Amino acid sequence: MSPRRATLLTYGSVGLLAALSAARLLESGSVPWAILAGVAVATAVVLGPVAWLARDRLPEDRRETLWIVGIALALLAFPVWLGGSIAFGLPLLRWLDALLVGVAVGTSLVVLAEYTVVPERLRGFGV
Repeated sequence: MSPRRATLLTYGSVGLLAALSAARLLESGSVPWAILAGVAVATAVVLGPVAWLARDRLPEDRRETLWIVGIALALLAFPVWLGGSIAFGLPLLRWLDALLVGVAVGTSLVVLAEYTVVPERLRGFGV
């Protein structure tokens, strides 16, 4: 599979999950707009500059290693967050949906900024 096709497939599947989560949030009647907007802004502010700086300063093999470490940390943090949500009685699905939609919107803002503002040498999504 070509890198372009893999990137488009990733964007499509995350977009589908975000659309399903957005539909569930809208169906529930009470959308946590503050959480959704906060996660979107935090994702855009943190993800974009970190990705652009890493792409500019680190070699490809080092970025791949850091990507794997980041995924591993996220996988370790999820059960802790899940346990805390269960222990403190937080509405789990609503928070998951808001987080997923917020991250999808924030990532979309990063991709949009990358194609409109970021210099060519720092671009890297390859779509």
